[in-house]
Amino acid sequence: MKMKNTINARGNHATGVNEMVVRNPNRRPSGRPTVYPAGSLGADPIKRDYVRYLVERFHRLKQTEAGLGKVTGNFSYAVIFQDIESAFRAQTYFIPAEQFDELVDYLHRRIDQTTLGKRNLARNHKNYDSFDEYQLSKTAGVHESLRVSLP
Repeated sequence: MKMKNTINARGNHATGVNEMVVRNPNRRPSGRPTVYPAGSLGADPIKRDYVRYLVERFHRLKQTEAGLGKVTGNFSYAVIFQDIESAFRAQTYFIPAEQFDELVDYLHRRIDQTTLGKRNLARNHKNYDSFDEYQLSKTAGVHESLRVSLP
C-alpha cells in the first residue's frame, strides 16, 4: 500500500505556520553524489561547468528549432545525457578527465549537427566558445552562456 505525503507544520493559529515540510515516503532519494570521484569530470569544476555549458547550448539550439516549427518529435533534455552515457560507457560527470577532449569533440559535433548549428556555421557565427575562451570568460566573470544566432 502506498503511503500518503506527510505534512509537518510548526507554529500556531496566532502566529501562523512558520515552517512546513512535505515528505513523500515513496520518493527515492536523488541519485546525485555529494562528491564525484577523483579523476572524473565532475571533480574538476571548470571542466564540469564547460560540459554543462555545451549541453545547455545543445538544448537551447534544439529548443529554438522546435519553436521555429521544425518537427523534432518529443523534445527531451535527458536524451543528450543518455547518448553520452551510451558513447562513453559512463554517466556524463563520471567520465574520466582524460576523456575530456573526446567528450568536448562529441558535444561540438552534436551542436554543429543541429539545424541552427549548421545555419550558424554557414553564416560564420560561432555555436559555442572554445574551452580556452570559456576559461578566460569565467575568470573575467563575464560569460554569455546561452548566445543564439537566429535568422
